[in-house]
Amino acid sequence: MNTRFTHILLIAMACFLSGCASPKICTREIQKSDTKAVELIAASQRAHGKTAFAKVRDVSVRYDGRWASLGPRFQPVLADTSFRRGSEERLLVGPRIIAQEHTGPAGKKLVVRTRGKVTVGYNGSLSTDEETRRAAALVADAYTMFLLGPFYFDRPGVVLAPNGESVVDRAICDEVLAVLRPGFGFAKEDRVILFIDRTTKQLRRVRMTLNGLESTRGAEVDVTFRDFRRIDGILWPTDFDERIRVPFDLHAHHWKMLGLDTNRGFRAPDLADSGFKNRAARPARKHNGSSP
Repeated sequence: MNTRFTHILLIAMACFLSGCASPKICTREIQKSDTKAVELIAASQRAHGKTAFAKVRDVSVRYDGRWASLGPRFQPVLADTSFRRGSEERLLVGPRIIAQEHTGPAGKKLVVRTRGKVTVGYNGSLSTDEETRRAAALVADAYTMFLLGPFYFDRPGVVLAPNGESVVDRAICDEVLAVLRPGFGFAKEDRVILFIDRTTKQLRRVRMTLNGLESTRGAEVDVTFRDFRRIDGILWPTDFDERIRVPFDLHAHHWKMLGLDTNRGFRAPDLADSGFKNRAARPARKHNGSSP
């Protein structure tokens, strides 16, 4: 079976399974942030522990996940399912430097993402493939957003606007549209809808564009946060469910947080030089991922 025929068959299957795709994220031009949208983000930050988060310098986290059978085939470079099953990750919050050690049936993948740069290694060998590097940068930035939630949007180049309301897991949510310049990975712009629980102000879901890769430009995915735990005074998401929303509505990925620690005291060279060493090498503290 040739590649073109396989691709056509996958599209036909997706259309049969998913029906009509969800409406796309609004593309209207937004010049400056709306006060109401800014206040919604601020309220969500307070609900997630803004005062405690202000003291966080670094985060160590461990995940384990499972990929859906069909959805990832439409984004094979981005999903990289042979290597991305579990991961041990280190984030320096201020400079937004993240190192990810992914593991899967094909071995280990190490990603170090710094501002404007990314390095990717497979089983100890550095990758120079441009699409692989761009995909890794996109994933690293997106996972930073998934972990930090409303705190992620305290960064330059963010414009916020109200986007209506919707229901997520039976909770009424106010939507905020965030325009990010630059976007995820090496994209010039991406857009994110935040779904903020009207009652608790928790961030229940994010929906995002994927403009950092030619193969995913025009696609949209969402991640729903279905469990939380308060650790070190901060409400962290611990259960993540990802769906492709455009061009098809298909399940993509489900993963759970297995452990998290803050403020181990490691520095940028601990990540940028060799990925994981010194205090960053300790495994993340395990927890059960229970609700607050």
